[in-house]
Order: sequence, then structure tokens, then C-alpha cells
Amino acid sequence: MLEKLSDPANVHIAKPCEHALTLVAALLEQEQQPVVCEVGVGIGATSVAICRLLENRGTYHLFDYANRLDDLKPDLDGLGFTNVVYHCNSRRKLDSYSWSLAQMLLARRAAGESVPLFDFVFLDGAHAFHHDAPATLLLKELLKPGGVILFDDYDWSFAISPTMKPSVFPTIVEVYNDEQIATPHVRLICDLFMDHDPDYQKMDIGYRSHEHRRAYRKRGLSERSPE
Repeated sequence: MLEKLSDPANVHIAKPCEHALTLVAALLEQEQQPVVCEVGVGIGATSVAICRLLENRGTYHLFDYANRLDDLKPDLDGLGFTNVVYHCNSRRKLDSYSWSLAQMLLARRAAGESVPLFDFVFLDGAHAFHHDAPATLLLKELLKPGGVILFDDYDWSFAISPTMKPSVFPTIVEVYNDEQIATPHVRLICDLFMDHDPDYQKMDIGYRSHEHRRAYRKRGLSERSPE
């Protein structure tokens, strides 16, 4: 898969997410064996960059379509990265990483383990409410106190997508109504489930007006208000 990074056709997705790298680098100053999660690998730009930062420390969980992870795994194996765990889902219409995350949460509860697992999560999935809303609720439980979740494409909508807008992809109107096409789904999810949750604190990641990404830190147990 990593050969796609040098294809001029992929120039807009060939660069790693600098916010994710900055947050992982900061995490490594505090935790030498972190548990990191990336949901949606694209063509692997951020994945390989995070692997290089981790240098096989901790564990790196990747969630995406099976065919993408099957393509990426040999590349990361070939580079000597052995700390990656792959969570695959099919391309069936209503299958997604949300189901994989749900099974992970159920398994951790059944095993009697501490449910929180991740120190850092980068959510860069479908940017669609019916996948990312349940994923967000599951990731909130799976994130450790003090951990950070970074949402990509906070401002993205189907209406502004060069490949998904109705003028280019007319059948989108058979799947979503006009309001759903115009609304940035990630922003809606953050407003519903993150911005008003007292256990989460919005982080300053450098934006002064228009936000493309948004990050939240889960407050530590000592920081939470008594019930």
C-alpha cells in the first residue's frame, strides 16, 4: 500500500496528520509503552509515521476495511514494525469499525479487565453519523483517563466533498437527505457527545477560527466533579 504515497494522484492524502504526530510525540514523553488507536488508515501515511514514532514501543491498533489492512500489513511488517494489531471489517453496507470496537469493548468487559485501553485515538473514518456516532461512544469508554481523542475532518460534509457531492455522485441523494448532505457529521457528533460532556476537555491544537480537526482530553479521575 505504501507505494501509493508517491503517486501524484494521492497528493492530498499522502501526508501524515501532523496533529496526530504531535499528540503521539507528547504522549511518548509521559508514557513509554502507550496504546494507540487509528480508525481509518487511508493509504497509510499517518500509520507509517506513527509506527516510526513508536519504534515498536507499546501497541498500535488499526481499524479499517480488510482489504486495506491486508495491503498495509506486509509493508509495516517489512519495515520491522511488530507492535501493530489489525482489526478488519468487510465492505458490506452496514459493517464497519464500530462493530469491531463494540466486540472489543464486550470482550474486555467479559474478561473482567479494566475497560479503558487507549492512550490516544485518531478517528479518521467514514465521517458519517451512522458509523462515527457509535464509534465515538465506544471509544469514549475505551479511552483511558488522561487520554486524547483526535477527530479528523471536523468541517467536512458530503456537500463539499469533491467525490461525494451530489453533482459528482448523484446517487448520494438516495442514501442521505439534503440536511444530512449539507451537515458536517463529525461536527454534529462532537456537539452531541463531546462538547457537553464534563469528563472531556477540548484541547487547543492551534486553530484560531476555522477548525479542520478537533481534539479532546479525557479528564483524570481526580479532575472529575463528584456525582
